[in-house]
Amino acid sequence: MANEQNQFGFGIETEHLLLNSATFKPLFYEDLNFERLLELVDAIPVADFSTDGFNIKPLHKIANPYLIEGYYLTDANMKPRMLLPKGIEIRTPIAPTIGTTISNLREITDRLRRCVSSAGYSLATISHHPTEFNFHAAPNYRRHDYWQWALTAMTTYGPDMNISVPDAMREDIDRESLGQKINYYLPSVVALSFNSPLVNGALWRVEGKNGKSFRTFKRSLWAPLYYIHTEPSLRFEFKGFEMANDLRDYHAYFLCALSMLLDNTLTGRESDEVRLKRLQNLAIHGLECSDEKERAAAVIESAEKIAYWFDIDTSSLKILRTRLENGSCPSDRIIETFFETNSLEETLKTLLVQPIHSDLTAPTTKLSQTLPAHAARI
Repeated sequence: MANEQNQFGFGIETEHLLLNSATFKPLFYEDLNFERLLELVDAIPVADFSTDGFNIKPLHKIANPYLIEGYYLTDANMKPRMLLPKGIEIRTPIAPTIGTTISNLREITDRLRRCVSSAGYSLATISHHPTEFNFHAAPNYRRHDYWQWALTAMTTYGPDMNISVPDAMREDIDRESLGQKINYYLPSVVALSFNSPLVNGALWRVEGKNGKSFRTFKRSLWAPLYYIHTEPSLRFEFKGFEMANDLRDYHAYFLCALSMLLDNTLTGRESDEVRLKRLQNLAIHGLECSDEKERAAAVIESAEKIAYWFDIDTSSLKILRTRLENGSCPSDRIIETFFETNSLEETLKTLLVQPIHSDLTAPTTKLSQTLPAHAARI
């Protein structure tokens, strides 16, 4: 076994909306009970998954892959005293390969699906609550921007993708310019993941058309595309992608995130202000602009190069290439379904987490635990 300092580490957190299994009504904090949900998830057997590094969130009792997500109401000292649930978060243990991470996510998600099903709930995969959009509550942070972020997050659902890199590669990552690099390239790739065209029970209509991502339009004002954690060790958290109905998408998103970290031939740089304007425009129009398409193509090409250097399967990137060629994203399928059915409930049925099937396997990932010689070219 290679020393952990010479290994990559991958982990993912995903958030799921809960539906009433009988009516397919999307549920929110008025319909959900924190203690009941916590009792359900704490009873799911997960002893075969490591919980090393998992923190115990406020009001939770144990460290496990499941968290009740929502808005904390606090006392005068900003200490959490109650949680208003919005849904359930899944987090995977750190794994040395992307394939293992996706396989873990698939199994942990299926166990949650079966558990909540027994309680009359269904899991849905969408990136903004389809009927709730203007949540407001008393401040739970002293900083105004943190409070606004918490309010925004109450109605959004998304993946957080975490990557740690071997020690030998850390010094090659210019952390000062990484943000500008991500500003330039990643919004175009995030647009390929858009999965939230519903708001207030209908399609999001803006500027005379059906918008692609109400989540990105709203969260980009307050939340970053990535975050660097230094404790307990250095890791990079990518937060801009939207929830995926096909878990293979996450494999592709990890590869694109790796390209941001490791490919120094991606020389484009951009400010936070320009990135915000682009995200707002992309959220409405998608990849209509040729310049945005070129940036997305550059990242996909880079991701293929990174995958080649580390002997990683690239089949998941074909999904992104197809979307780029068609100028499409997952939101388009949701919009089409809503038009066909004229029903929010029928549309949400198509977004349910499905049982595991033997033919739905994650792409094989052969990421070396030690660095190949050609990695020096990155």
